[in-house]
Amino acid sequence: MTALTPSRDDWAGALASLYGRSRVLVSAGPRTSEDWAHDVNAVLNRSVGDPRGWPTVDRIGSESTPRGPGDRSPFHPCEDDVLRGCLEPTDRATGRLILLSLAAQFGNVGDIAKGSAHRQVLHGATGTLLARFGDDATYWTCVEDFEGDCTPDDFYVNEWYGLTDLARDFGLVVASEDEVGVFWFGADD
Repeated sequence: MTALTPSRDDWAGALASLYGRSRVLVSAGPRTSEDWAHDVNAVLNRSVGDPRGWPTVDRIGSESTPRGPGDRSPFHPCEDDVLRGCLEPTDRATGRLILLSLAAQFGNVGDIAKGSAHRQVLHGATGTLLARFGDDATYWTCVEDFEGDCTPDDFYVNEWYGLTDLARDFGLVVASEDEVGVFWFGADD
């Protein structure tokens, strides 16, 4: 089955549904090299913009911290090979659950919303975000262990390898032939 590429409005709606006030970084960048980690580092450095001009969310750590090009905060500086070594491959289904976990701000995905219908809407929004990168995208995460079934009803990040100076952070990297996407949660409280 081929995923339909979302429109700018679909993307913006999914971002608003999932991450309206969440402490996340959601940003995409162009693929400029064979090494996806190089392109992800450019996104983390905020040195590239979304290649389609679509909205981003940059409230990781604190909503009041202004950031601009070259400001990697709160991410630790690291070489491309170090970044690759910090992330493990995962699949699209687990990637969708990690995106839901970002919306739960480190809580159990099952606690996001009251009622399974709303959770299904949010789960659909994760599909919209990932559809941008196509069916052949690869997925990478720092999540080393999670609890619960791999369903939207019960998924909780248990162990992770942090990439920031924040007390809690985890996320997902998506790489397609043309773009990379970074979806990352981070907070001290």
